[in-house]
Amino acid sequence: MNGLQQPQLASAAAISLQNICSQCSEHMTSHFSGLLQIVQAVDSFNVPNDVAIRLLKGTVVILSRMAHDKITEGLQQLCALQVSPLSKLMDEEKEVSTSKIIAGSKDDPTNWIDRLAIIFRHTNPTVTNGQTHPCQPVVTEVWPILSRTCDRYQSDVRIIERCCRCIRFAVRCVGKGSVTLLTPLVMQAFCVPAFKQLEEHNGLKNHPDTVDDFFRLCLRFTQRTPVALLQCPVMKPVLCCAIAACSLDHREANASVTKFLSELIKTASVKEDKDDFETRRSLVEALLREQGQLLVTALINACIFSLPSYLLADSAEVIFALMLLDRPAVCKWLEVTLKGLPTENSGGAVTATHKQLTDFHKAVTR
Repeated sequence: MNGLQQPQLASAAAISLQNICSQCSEHMTSHFSGLLQIVQAVDSFNVPNDVAIRLLKGTVVILSRMAHDKITEGLQQLCALQVSPLSKLMDEEKEVSTSKIIAGSKDDPTNWIDRLAIIFRHTNPTVTNGQTHPCQPVVTEVWPILSRTCDRYQSDVRIIERCCRCIRFAVRCVGKGSVTLLTPLVMQAFCVPAFKQLEEHNGLKNHPDTVDDFFRLCLRFTQRTPVALLQCPVMKPVLCCAIAACSLDHREANASVTKFLSELIKTASVKEDKDDFETRRSLVEALLREQGQLLVTALINACIFSLPSYLLADSAEVIFALMLLDRPAVCKWLEVTLKGLPTENSGGAVTATHKQLTDFHKAVTR
């Protein structure tokens, strides 16, 4: 403590304290309150920001070893020490141009942003499946401040880069717990522009790479966090877009669409031993009750009228996944689809007899 108050020793003292915390973390948990007091007083020592960052790094290593309720409380206190001056700084700088902010000065918001980043980066508690992450409430509290910081300093690349870094560590800290925070951002920054582009005249045909990338991303969400995706407000528009893209004659894009559809349907029947199985199943079944008929019709029409033979197998995989999930429903949807197909061409010649359609239905659904 005495070393921290002497400018020539402050950096060495901070490094020593950080190393003690790292090497003896299990034995230092009882000293967290003392470390918190040091962090509270560090700015009165008139030391460089890197000293404060080292102290924070050591403190959060200790915090990560504590009970979950103590982690939440301690993290709130540590973050409040950074958020309060950052908010005050933004309130005072409403009329100040960001170009006048000098890096490293007391008016530089990155002093506090970097400290928040270190806190989130090194707070790594052990969380088992089913537990709420102890850092999640704190990240949720700090999120509006980070958002406001991005808005306030959007013209300053240096500050924005530090904000993005802080956000990255906050998201990594809570992992899946960040889904409620990220969903609006994903919808605003990615889904809305993508849908706007694909809804244009011939949008799917003109932008196959966008279709490919979009549904590859949706596929990853389906495989990693299916419930979060299925509960997302954008899920229905995504499925409608996939149905429309079933007829896209582009190898990679069509493969991404059909793979996404297959995996989406399979989430309702795989990993039955998982706690979220019933939730997954009910969400998928609800989607298919509304969109199943449209999906089967789109797949059959695509196979007959739009797709080359080398793409038919992928569409067949989707129908097969549907059959495994709900055979009676597929029988009904397929019957309606086949009845709606033209049985004569423009010249009056028969293109498909009733028997051929019946035989096809039996072959698919047997």
